[in-house]
Formats: sequence, C-alpha cells, structure tokens
Amino acid sequence: MEARCDAASRLTWLCVFFTSLVACGASFGQAAQDPTGQDVEILKLHWEKQVRLPRNFDPSIIPTGGTFSDPASRTSGSPGVSSSVDATRAATSTRSAAAGSNNTFPVIPGRLPVFYVYTLKLKNIGPRTIEGIAWDYLFIDPTSNAELGNHQFLSYAKIPTNKSATLEAQLHSPPTRIVRSSDTTKSAHPKLIEKSVVQCILYADDTVWKNPHARNGVCELLRDDKALMKRKTN
Repeated sequence: MEARCDAASRLTWLCVFFTSLVACGASFGQAAQDPTGQDVEILKLHWEKQVRLPRNFDPSIIPTGGTFSDPASRTSGSPGVSSSVDATRAATSTRSAAAGSNNTFPVIPGRLPVFYVYTLKLKNIGPRTIEGIAWDYLFIDPTSNAELGNHQFLSYAKIPTNKSATLEAQLHSPPTRIVRSSDTTKSAHPKLIEKSVVQCILYADDTVWKNPHARNGVCELLRDDKALMKRKTN
C-alpha cells in the first residue's frame, strides 16, 4: 500500500514538472514571435516648404543680340568727357538691342511650383540590414488629439545595423488642409504635434516586420515597389 502511494506521488510530481516545461516553452515561443517591437529608432522628424525654379530656367544665359563687342577690339579715345559719352551711348544701345531681341532671359512663370519636403532620420537598431520602410508623417491637434494630416511614404535605403539614414519624400500637399486665420493669437492655435509611425520594414533577406496596426497590404506594396524598381534599373 505504501509503495503504491509513493508511485502515485512520483507520478503527480512528474506531471507537474512536465506541465511547467510546456508552459515555459510556450512563453519562450511567444517572446520570440512578439510583433510589437520594431528595429528602428526615430532620431529626427522635419518638413519644409520649397519654391523651385523650372528645370529649363538657366540664369547664366546672357542675351547678346549681336550688340556686345569684344573689349579688346575697342580703340582708345581721348580721356575725359568724350569717353564717358561713348560709354553711355554704348550701354543705351546695348539695352535697346537686348529689349528688341528674341534672345532674352528665360521667362520666370508667374506661379512657381511649390513642394513640401518631409524628412525622417532614423537608426537601425536591429540585427538585420534594412532596405525599405513604409512610414507615415502625422500632424495631430494637441487640444483635441485629432489627426489633421497623414502623409504616407515608401522609402528605400540600405541601412546596416547600428547605422543611420535620412529618408526624404516630397509632395505638393501641405501638412494639413486646414487654413488658420492670421489675425488670431498663437495661443488659440497651438503648434501641431508631429509624429512618425513606421508601418512596415523590409529587410535585405526579403523578410518584413509589420506594425500590428498597419494598413492592409502595406508590406506587399513595399516589397512589390522594390521589385519594380529593380526591373527598371536592369
């Protein structure tokens, strides 16, 4: 009877030990597959408005109109009033010829193109090399916590472990569509909160990390665009 009780006791302890091992194994597996951590550290977030000249505008083009002469070919005249008068006449003639010539400076358009450049500087703190990132630039009202602007970008850059990179994207869209009145005080319209959210990370081995709250299909889009870029360069 006593031997039977000892055997039952040993069996009970064996079951408890086996259950503990299963529980530990499950917890280790969950830690290895935890999708909430990302392998990047955001260092700086910035945006600016840029007004650019057209690509075909070249301010170095000087209109001649066939009126500019080589200074070496000029004859030396008597010093004094006559030389001043000749210089004035030459300058007037040059301006008149340039005004009547079709070969003038490139015409600057009345409305220059406006771009908004959004920049994200980050560091790769993970063990793998990064090749692409899907990220959002958010503008949030600090009073109501409402999202007033959300700009979504796909950026590609090779970022090794412990290295930093600056991602830059440009749009014609301003940070927000809300126009604030200029006659109100700054206290009535506090500065918006600027925030970046990483949606997906594409690694050099073609694996991805996905934000648990990311939009559907964002990682597939990041991978497909990279493949399309490679085909265009080949």
